Amino acid sequence: MKLGESLNEMKKWIILVFAGVLAFWGLNNLELIFKMLGNIYTVFSPFILGAAIAYVLNIPMTKVENLLKKVIPDKYEDKYKGLIRAVSIVLSLLLLLCIVGFIAFLLIPELIENIESLMNSVPALVESGKDFVIDMLDKYPDIQKEIESVFAESGNVSGIVSSVLTYIVNGIVGFVSGIVDGFVYIFTGIIFAIYMLGQKEKLVDGMTRLIYGFTEKKKANKIMKVATLTNKTFSKFISGQCVEAVILGTIIFVVCLLCGFPYALLIGVLTAVTALIPIFGALIACVVGAILIAITNPIQALIFVAVFVIIQQIEGNVIYPKVVGKSVGLSPLWTLLAITVGGNLFGVLGMLIGLPLASVVYSLLKESVNKKLEKKEIEIM
Repeated sequence: MKLGESLNEMKKWIILVFAGVLAFWGLNNLELIFKMLGNIYTVFSPFILGAAIAYVLNIPMTKVENLLKKVIPDKYEDKYKGLIRAVSIVLSLLLLLCIVGFIAFLLIPELIENIESLMNSVPALVESGKDFVIDMLDKYPDIQKEIESVFAESGNVSGIVSSVLTYIVNGIVGFVSGIVDGFVYIFTGIIFAIYMLGQKEKLVDGMTRLIYGFTEKKKANKIMKVATLTNKTFSKFISGQCVEAVILGTIIFVVCLLCGFPYALLIGVLTAVTALIPIFGALIACVVGAILIAITNPIQALIFVAVFVIIQQIEGNVIYPKVVGKSVGLSPLWTLLAITVGGNLFGVLGMLIGLPLASVVYSLLKESVNKKLEKKEIEIM
């Protein structure tokens, strides 16, 4: 054996032993590793959010940019390249802010009105609950007297009300504090997203150079192929999912109006927002909507659930396959499996990315299997 081959063999064994020791240490210190990963995620989370925002905004930004390039003569395209990019970023951000503002404008007043209505109905519900309990305890006069005395003693009631109000105030303070922290977090992410969108070509070029610089050309070509397929699948999925969510939300809103269900606007907007989560998202809106309607009219709530299920079946079997299904290319079984596994592993985020990620894996696996079958000269009908 030559000296060079011996050194290479020794290097492989050293790397293998080091990897084994590292894996053994990791298995015995999982808590420490997860804590370190959590700290790293906390530090970089605004930038991760910024990258996610930039990826989503890149979809409308690219369309706006292409539209502006068609309007501006070719001889001025290079001269105004920076201006075109800046205008495209601003318009995309304005589009995002308009969508969020529109949802807030529709949702917040309706939500406040509904909360006030529910709060106004609480005393009547408490009174009816008290009467119901007292009626049920007619056979037990001693317990009945105790219950009546509790409701009769204003001091006890005042104490309960005071505790409830204290809890509500603390909750409001925590909510406001969370909003402030969230605003700073989101603002940092948006600023980072703007920088990424402004220099996306440089970032892509840098990542391409890094991949080809540290890996063999054949492996680098495979990595770039997977990256291109992933980007294409995720972009189509996001666009299709947003369109499908708007369609479903609009249908639910119109049907609620026609059927005379209360909270039509609130349920429609909630459906559109939650429908961004494939399959299970609309179920959340159905449950919340049924609860809201049941407070006013339980019979209408049952009718609403039946109507919602029918609409979702039509949407899932007719609209969704045409709007989103073509971009994903998975059967309903694999779609459900991808969303379920993704949700169990990473929660809502896993549901969002599980479907397009499974589509990418499925496409790569299908291509690999077809190549192997072709190589073996096997034809399967």
